[in-house]
Amino acid sequence: MEYRFKLPIILLTIAGVLLTTYNIVNYDSGTTATMLLPTLRTLGDTIEVSDPKDRLIFIGDVHGQFNEFKEMLDTKIGQIDSHTTVVLLGDFLVKGPDSDKMVDYVTSHQDHVKFVFGNHEVLLFLAFVSEHLGMADHLAFTTDKQFPPRTFKPPKKLHKELVKKLGPERLHKLASLGSVSLRFDLKLTNETLFAVHAGMLPGDFINKDQVPPIVELVDMKYVDQENWTQSAREEEDVKHSKRWYKLWDDCDDKFSNITVLYGHDAKKGLNLRKHTKGLDSGCVKGGKLSALEYRYDADSHKYTTTLHQVQARTHI
Repeated sequence: MEYRFKLPIILLTIAGVLLTTYNIVNYDSGTTATMLLPTLRTLGDTIEVSDPKDRLIFIGDVHGQFNEFKEMLDTKIGQIDSHTTVVLLGDFLVKGPDSDKMVDYVTSHQDHVKFVFGNHEVLLFLAFVSEHLGMADHLAFTTDKQFPPRTFKPPKKLHKELVKKLGPERLHKLASLGSVSLRFDLKLTNETLFAVHAGMLPGDFINKDQVPPIVELVDMKYVDQENWTQSAREEEDVKHSKRWYKLWDDCDDKFSNITVLYGHDAKKGLNLRKHTKGLDSGCVKGGKLSALEYRYDADSHKYTTTLHQVQARTHI
């Protein structure tokens, strides 16, 4: 009699535990992309440059062209010592043949090689999360917990294939070390350099209430000049369209000490302006890999820039 009384209670308890576990698993599957990847940083820690011997080298879109990248380092940049910081401006992966070598290099030289995520790195992360959680529309950034918006194109076959080739450990390490943007404060001249992939607007990260959306930083080419909250990759997708970097030409007085270095725009190509430096010169399409070096000149008390380029030997 006692056994018959306890058995239904035991069965109900087990059923309750199973139901609770099921609900937790299903609830988490839609909200825990961070179980696979860390929360991606929108803006990395500010890097202060105060030693006159320090130099910064910003490199445009490599797109997995490891041979050209190494040629740049070996023949143009020279020894990467304690006074040298190399900064990759996003899209250093995908399309070319050696994305795995690029990942291994940047993650094993993290003290001297920094990088920002481009749209292709973000697409890799999306493809990775989609493969393991079945959710192609969710990444968590420090300023955006529900990325991407509907305007951001989904991963393609080449992203999914590269995810399998790189594997979870590489992708997790890449996500942990990088950020969407970086800030460099040049203490000797009171200048600030921002590194992003696609671009940023005057006041972004400077004005306290002006935090740019992720899609702007990784995919923007055009902006509505009458409503800066509206930006797009394609000109026809935004009203009153204007190239984002031209807005900086109109804000010279207010942001005279700020420069934005970026890639992303191979169609426009090398585009060196006063406040914006575009360094995507179509390496993966048979063009050139471009780098811009900042070095302090003690005589003029200013930073000078030197353009380095290598011709692509292979292309898609």
